[in-house]
Amino acid sequence: LALTYDWTALNSKVDGLFPAGMTNQVIGLQWAFQSLTALPFTIPAKDPNFKYSDVIVLVTDGLNTESRHHTSQSAIDAREKLLCGNIKAAGITIYTVFINTGGDPSQEVLKTCASAPDKAIEIKSSSQVLSAFNSIGTALSNLRIAQ
Repeated sequence: LALTYDWTALNSKVDGLFPAGMTNQVIGLQWAFQSLTALPFTIPAKDPNFKYSDVIVLVTDGLNTESRHHTSQSAIDAREKLLCGNIKAAGITIYTVFINTGGDPSQEVLKTCASAPDKAIEIKSSSQVLSAFNSIGTALSNLRIAQ
């Protein structure tokens, strides 16, 4: 789905998601990167009179377990680190949110991927979700999204 203000279409896409028993953060991150920089997405024109910030918020509830290339977490994490470096080199800010209510070990790849230490958030209980996203929203409150 291209960048849009169509909340019905966005909700429909989210409602169509389902867990499949594995996690591949890299593929979601790559699609987010492309949605800001490349085809097949239509990138909105930016008004030269405004300062824009491109931001990706990567949210996960699990460790990397499988990709089309690997089933080794360390190999998938290495691909993710490379991609995060490319995204940050393109001037895009990355926030990472690890919803870790299952007691998994902390993910160094998410800490490395985030643009700064304060942009890597680990949530250990459902009661922390709202405050985590409020803090990101507050940090981004000066952003203007244009269509």
